[in-house]
Amino acid sequence: MSRIWLPIVAHLSPDEVARRYKACRDGLEKTHWQVVWLLTRSPEPPTPAAVAAQVGLTPCWVRTVLKRWNAEGPVGLIDRRSISNGGRPKLSDEQRAALFEALQGRPDDGGLWSGPKVAAYVRDRWGVEVCVQTAWKWMTQVGFSLQIPRPKNPGVADAEERGEWKRRPGRPGGGVASRPPRQGRRALGRG
Repeated sequence: MSRIWLPIVAHLSPDEVARRYKACRDGLEKTHWQVVWLLTRSPEPPTPAAVAAQVGLTPCWVRTVLKRWNAEGPVGLIDRRSISNGGRPKLSDEQRAALFEALQGRPDDGGLWSGPKVAAYVRDRWGVEVCVQTAWKWMTQVGFSLQIPRPKNPGVADAEERGEWKRRPGRPGGGVASRPPRQGRRALGRG
């Protein structure tokens, strides 16, 4: 089954695309310009898979860049990561301070704070949905750590066995004296 080729809208001439590709200083945006340049530089455009292999992207992402180019032109090639959330924190400074204060006490169920409990607390208190990993990250940022005792060794000796070990011969305070020093000459490695 053959694939339907995506058309390439000529928003700019191939020479202008090449000039903008070479002049671009932003890494991600430059890669997008390179994709468009590779697709527009010849009358018979290569497949998105061939372009993806050249620039190190997936064919799906090359098609996405091409769709953005067709729909928006040069504006569609900009780096959109800063437009999204932009790294804004989920909680304000006041909310973080209130969360820290709440973490100093016990949770409502009386146990220990955990990632799911912090996520539920934030959701119920401020209506902010976060995943358990984010809640755990907040806990570690304010100094909490996992408080689980080490498991007891199932083969540990009981008190009687430990006492028997201490009375064994050859041990300090044991019943039998240690060996006397060796008599005779030691070999020094000469034959």
